[in-house]
Amino acid sequence: MEWVFPNTMLDLLFELIPGMLMMTPPIHTVLLVDDNPDDCEIMKEAWEEIPVGQELRCVYDGTELLDYLYRRGLFLTRECAPRPSVILLDLNMPHMTGGEVLTEIKKDPSLACIPIVVLTTSKAPKDICHTAWMGVNGYMQKPNSYAGYLQMFTNLREHWGEILIQPLAGIGGDGSANVAWC
Repeated sequence: MEWVFPNTMLDLLFELIPGMLMMTPPIHTVLLVDDNPDDCEIMKEAWEEIPVGQELRCVYDGTELLDYLYRRGLFLTRECAPRPSVILLDLNMPHMTGGEVLTEIKKDPSLACIPIVVLTTSKAPKDICHTAWMGVNGYMQKPNSYAGYLQMFTNLREHWGEILIQPLAGIGGDGSANVAWC
């Protein structure tokens, strides 16, 4: 005798699993890396109107970013430095450029999976291609108005799923990453 149980829990589970696998994780901590205090302030103000995640944190250069990620110096505890859901990375910074920091992050398997979106004034094709080759998940030109920052956060929220699934070219990759343009 064969037992057939239509609509059993197992059947229901098999129906739900594909949908559960497609769920996009929420954005918790957005970490902005920018040496310009004015840009950081305007981003904080725009965040108040359009929060993309639970919190926006700011560090001001590449060395401070690495201290944050490795929990060194001022960032010793998880409360001081929660793992970011995404890093918004400026390219032109003192001490370490965004490209140098990106190289360091991508070399460390424990950090390489953190989505990174370049947020810079540069629209130079060489910067866009180079960072795509290095495995960023997105590239945005810094807005030149407050309304532009509001739109940037709206775009980040709307394209979050795309940003997460972008194939990374990685160091030594072929540069074929399909970077999300926000």
